Amino acid sequence: MMEGSREEGVHFPDAAPDYVAHISEDGERVESVETHLRQVAQLASTFAEGFGAASWAYSAGIAHDIGKFSPAFQRRILHDGPKVDHSTAGAAELSKYAAGMLSYCVAGHHGGLPNGGTILDDGGTLLGRLNAAERNAIPDYSSYRSEITLSCPDAPRFNVIPSDNESGAFSTSFMTRMVFSCLVDADFLCTEAFMNNAGRQGVEGDSLEVLRDRMEEHLQSFYPPRTWVNEIRCSLLDDCLAASSQQPGVFSLTAPTGSGKTWGLLRFALNHACSRAKPMRRVICAIPYTSIIEQNAQEYRRVLGAENVLEHHSSFDYGESDDPKDLGYRLRLAAENWDAPVVVTTNVQLFESLYASKTSRCRKLHNIANSVILLDEAQMIPVKCMKPCVKALSELVNNYGCSVVLCTATQPCLDGFFAEEGHEVREIAANPVALAKTLSRVRYQSDGAVADDALVQSLLCQHQALCIVNSRKQARALYDMIAEQNEDGVFHLTTMMHPLHRQKKIAEIKALLRAEQRCIVVATCLVEAGVDFDFPVVYRAVSGVDSLVQAGGRCNREGKREKDDSIVHVFAPADHYVVPAEAEQRAAVAQSVMPSLLSVSDGYLEVEEAVPAYFNRLYKAKGERELDANNIVPRMSQLDRRRAPRDGSPICVFPFSDVGSDFKLIEEGSFPLVIPCEENEGAIERARSGLLTRGDQRLLSRYTVSIYLNDLKALDEAGAIESLSASTYVLLDRQSYRDDVGLDIAREGGDALFC
Repeated sequence: MMEGSREEGVHFPDAAPDYVAHISEDGERVESVETHLRQVAQLASTFAEGFGAASWAYSAGIAHDIGKFSPAFQRRILHDGPKVDHSTAGAAELSKYAAGMLSYCVAGHHGGLPNGGTILDDGGTLLGRLNAAERNAIPDYSSYRSEITLSCPDAPRFNVIPSDNESGAFSTSFMTRMVFSCLVDADFLCTEAFMNNAGRQGVEGDSLEVLRDRMEEHLQSFYPPRTWVNEIRCSLLDDCLAASSQQPGVFSLTAPTGSGKTWGLLRFALNHACSRAKPMRRVICAIPYTSIIEQNAQEYRRVLGAENVLEHHSSFDYGESDDPKDLGYRLRLAAENWDAPVVVTTNVQLFESLYASKTSRCRKLHNIANSVILLDEAQMIPVKCMKPCVKALSELVNNYGCSVVLCTATQPCLDGFFAEEGHEVREIAANPVALAKTLSRVRYQSDGAVADDALVQSLLCQHQALCIVNSRKQARALYDMIAEQNEDGVFHLTTMMHPLHRQKKIAEIKALLRAEQRCIVVATCLVEAGVDFDFPVVYRAVSGVDSLVQAGGRCNREGKREKDDSIVHVFAPADHYVVPAEAEQRAAVAQSVMPSLLSVSDGYLEVEEAVPAYFNRLYKAKGERELDANNIVPRMSQLDRRRAPRDGSPICVFPFSDVGSDFKLIEEGSFPLVIPCEENEGAIERARSGLLTRGDQRLLSRYTVSIYLNDLKALDEAGAIESLSASTYVLLDRQSYRDDVGLDIAREGGDALFC
């Protein structure tokens, strides 16, 4: 080992020594390869201890950089020589030790987990790189043997080596990704510590036991309940506490809007995590909507302390400070690997990370182990991703010490899917059917087919009303018809408004509702979750039963009116609007399971019966293939075992890179369009100059509208936009953005969109 300091200086010999791995940012310190390897190996093994794979992570860590022992790499480091492949060396060595799965981790510790490939590959697949090593097409690294000893890792505490079992193959691919997470996070942290001459100062979070006690002290203010609604909320809180002592596994919390799910979930999670002899490590709450994330995270910070809650999504502003004493700086670092007691994040961040191949996405995975995972609004898991999501969650429960909670008013009937993985879904609420009936505050009424002009007349007769439709085009048409009447208190809500604009409009609407002033709102489904409206009447275009129930949650939310006077009108648009095939199918399934609701004018919706019937029929209509649209689970459960080229040891062939690209919770195809205003002019100018900061990116995201290709082309042809990057644009024609409707693209046709 050789290390220098500012006082001693460092000598760089002409012949590159084998021991140089890094040069510090001040250019005056070097670190030996051996030192770096041992540090990474030890830290990676510590990360993997919690799921019984410490020796696997250590083996990957000790081998990952042995290619740096080559003279060619030392010339690269010391004399700015050409780039050198230094990661194939460790992968090739590990393939000799019957540890071929670790070869994926080492080969991909910079560029991401590769595809397995075939023995004929010469490219970037794992077998292609092992072929290159066999042909001596990589620099000679043999001098590592005088410094480092490699060994075969012990068997992990759970059996994941597949023989003829597809479930075992999936577990092997999953463990490979988890060990990869340990390796890349340890590599990042050790390199960062060396470069900065100091270890990372993370968030100074409290233990989950302390957070539990802090939360319990806060919840005592809810008792004794002073209204009938608060009695129900306290009863649900009691149910959550009682269920928390159960063994880890898969749970559901089925509770309607307004029942106190936010605190009930956290009460279960913190008490459940602390009820183990060895407490679980963190709570992860995944939510589909940023608006709900912001609300919940703010509440949790207020009670648990800002240093204990990591809010992780693209719009959150951590600030620009690089001072380790600044909490925003430490939280920004914690977002890289979820090193915080409570993480509140998006469904996309959670699930796409579980199938990712890139280092940046995978770093956090080892910190998901031994966590309580809360899935709020669980019905929002896309049907096309249902099987992969259930499979990954089951793997976390089976082998990584996790518990999972599915929380929603409209449970998506995942019991059968989890049963296939060996799990019973245990309900937390003592009597969810009685809870739903007690908190039922609306009556659902079928209005049949309704033309736009008749719908407008019905809305104009109301003092306060919310109308939700399935396409932006219809929402705009209805709004324009109402606006022509010069009525006051009329609003239009759509994702054609940027987030801050929508927040402003929502605040105005809530103020009018509280003041009992005139308020008519036409919106898309964006208001069905995370927007706490309380209207006396709601109109909802027919859609899935879950959407109808969520719409009902915006009617008589606080229970201040009689149920029979709080009506959710369900209607079928008589005017023709092109809607996505998904919306049409969901509406058709809803109609098939609720004929009485959609044909009898005074029908009631029995939510506890309609919801499971709807989801079960929807899954049947979709078919097995559509529950895993990109064939993710079979591709990660392959029994295809190839022989490593050097010694013939078996290596399972998994398409890690392809699956990482193909697994998307939300389909891509939209383009972010920044709406300029006085507040973001500076950020736009810096973007044009190529000087955009992290803070600028977050700022601009709050002024961004997502548009589809046809709209993008129309704006481009009109000279109304300018490209800021390969995928981001800024609106030049400010007349195209209006205060009442947001982005105004006036043209025939157009995309029919839910939101």
